Amino acid sequence: MSLFTAADGILKTHLTWDELQKSVFKALGADAKFGPNKDVKDIGAGNGLMSKICLISPDWKSELRNVPQIFIVKICSQLSMVENQAIMDNKDFIDEDLIKQFENYIKQNHNVEVRLYELLKKYDVTDIPTPKIYYTQEFSEDNPLNGYIIMEYIDGTLYHLADNISPEHMSQVMESLAKLQATGMKFTDDAKAHFQNHPYLVLFSKMLNEQGSKGFMTMLRQFGGERMKDKIDHLESVLPEILDIKLIQEMPKSLGMEPFLCHGDLWATNLIWKNGANDLELKAVIDFQNAHFGCPSVDFTRILCACMGSTARKDNWESLLEEFYTYLEKELGGHHMPYTLDMLKKAYRLLFPLGAFLMLPMFGPTFHTINSSTDVDYKTKALMVMFEKAEGLLEDIYDFHQNNKQQR
Repeated sequence: MSLFTAADGILKTHLTWDELQKSVFKALGADAKFGPNKDVKDIGAGNGLMSKICLISPDWKSELRNVPQIFIVKICSQLSMVENQAIMDNKDFIDEDLIKQFENYIKQNHNVEVRLYELLKKYDVTDIPTPKIYYTQEFSEDNPLNGYIIMEYIDGTLYHLADNISPEHMSQVMESLAKLQATGMKFTDDAKAHFQNHPYLVLFSKMLNEQGSKGFMTMLRQFGGERMKDKIDHLESVLPEILDIKLIQEMPKSLGMEPFLCHGDLWATNLIWKNGANDLELKAVIDFQNAHFGCPSVDFTRILCACMGSTARKDNWESLLEEFYTYLEKELGGHHMPYTLDMLKKAYRLLFPLGAFLMLPMFGPTFHTINSSTDVDYKTKALMVMFEKAEGLLEDIYDFHQNNKQQR
């Protein structure tokens, strides 16, 4: 049995309703018993590869106060990765051997997320928008198949690569990142030790070997077609120079920056927004399984590339980093700043070619989903956003790389 094989539990995972009930008793009390009409919905399809996101309707047997009527169970699973492989039909990029190799990595990452939530509670961090956590179950030698988190359901909107967030609304993300980085400075050395393994070194060093890179470029050409052929050719010509995964780990030291607590996988679908009458409000930052101490530009590159149109990103990345730096100064309250604003901007420029490239694999599955839609108006608008975003990334990956070479 493994995380990448279907089982008899909830959404074909290894977590059964009986096991979940036991955990709910521990979290919410002995009266929190599921009713006969309990139900589950998969609400995470297309938004990630390392888990099943289950919306649970418990149908409580008795009337309960201060107990959620619905909640989320995030089950660590590779079934989404297997499903994605089947959809994309590209076994060079994600093959069965790679899926098997990732099992221990994904278990470790789940435990990282559990520990981060525990530390946020320990340090009484309430100003970073995150879901309320009811219960966590780590992987261990005695529990090799069932890792999950029971958490609050937040009613909001997930935007994707086919959506754009304005620079004004991205300011809220900058503020949350500043609070996260400042929180990491409070951790003891023992606490920080849980977040020292850089996830990208494992994840992408395996995915972007010669076979994986070939498969990825094939997927990119399928998505881009003739429209993006020249830009993809330019990228492929410099790809061996860009794919230096160790750059992410080595950059803070080379620039004289202190490593900071990073989210590690901050992109569009890991933000939950509330749509107001005239505004967007950031309700939650989620999915901390790639949290680590490293270069803050990892988060900035991913989130700006995923959430903003190319023109808006090019015009506003510096001002958004300046906003972030102002927020960080405020959070640290006059204490020593671990790096300068110039260092932060330089790190962004240096990391952009690799960081933006590592976002591009998400375009293939998203393009497939959009192309399968029967809503012609939606498909037209979504593809327009996707192509503008992807073409801009391809141009900027090449241009930033060439500029970085000239600066060396």
